[in-house]
Amino acid sequence: MNEITKKLHNLPDNIKNFYINLYSRRSVREFSTKPINNETLDRLMMTLQRAQSATNAQPWYFYIIKDKLRPSLNTVFRKEGFKKAPVIIAACAKPEDSWIRKDDDTNFSWVDLSIAITEMISAATSEGIGSCWIASFEMDKAKEIIGIPDNLQLVTLVALGYPQQPLKLEEKKRKPVSEIITIL
Repeated sequence: MNEITKKLHNLPDNIKNFYINLYSRRSVREFSTKPINNETLDRLMMTLQRAQSATNAQPWYFYIIKDKLRPSLNTVFRKEGFKKAPVIIAACAKPEDSWIRKDDDTNFSWVDLSIAITEMISAATSEGIGSCWIASFEMDKAKEIIGIPDNLQLVTLVALGYPQQPLKLEEKKRKPVSEIITIL
């Protein structure tokens, strides 16, 4: 029994399942050929729609790329594994719709978009679907291929698909809690 399993052992199932899901998530870069069915994809899209955002502004827009644009979009990736993911989500911030913090004029569109993507990735993990938040790709070329209008900022592409190796609860190298958290 590893350290995580020991900590989860006596928890009620609903709480234990949440943490197993959370600790099973990993960035997947190698996908199987198994497609994501439409019902599952619909549940993941609903997660994007229901995600929290400042003042419930939902300052985002998502493009789901499955078939039509995939051959063209595959040319923007720097890693081969992403070309095999059955679904790519282009996640765009819409700054004009965002809440802006008055103290420093910070636009929260990227924060809100990150929350939505993170919640969707968690839902995907619970479905056994792997994901990877892709930062390294040809941004301008991707925007052109997808047809993203100027009022949207392409923040990331997210690869979704069933991983070649199933998701499972495993230890990950992380900084100690004492290095990242101060309790006052």
